[in-house]
Amino acid sequence: MKRMLTLPDLDLATHWMNRRLSADYLEGKPLLIHFWSISCYHCKDSMPALQAIRDRYSNQLRTIAVHMPLSPADTDVDQVAAVSRNYQITEPLLIDNDHKLADAFSNRYVPAYYLFGTDRILYEYHLGQRGVDRIGRAVERLLNLPPV
Repeated sequence: MKRMLTLPDLDLATHWMNRRLSADYLEGKPLLIHFWSISCYHCKDSMPALQAIRDRYSNQLRTIAVHMPLSPADTDVDQVAAVSRNYQITEPLLIDNDHKLADAFSNRYVPAYYLFGTDRILYEYHLGQRGVDRIGRAVERLLNLPPV
């Protein structure tokens, strides 16, 4: 799927975990942003494949996680931290309790994967349980790498 989108302001997050984003982190490399939620089974199920992408291309690709709550119970920051540790989310984690990031992305679904080029224009995005496989292939195309 394609649509024109420039990388929104990531400072719309209500909380940050793991590390705060710096200009260095956001410059010079493609960026994969994934939306997930602690109450989403498909999000948790896709984490190993997503982490494989993150780790395989760590020198060529930046990754950011965005937690988008699906219910008031999902807004507990301590619970998000515990689940993110359990699922080894080591990339910068933005918590979007006010859905301002989701609104900026026009995103209503988890899991959701947004891949931006070095120009910070959306290259490709995918939603749902098969989205991680599709975004993995998009990363390979964007980086001009043979499929693994």
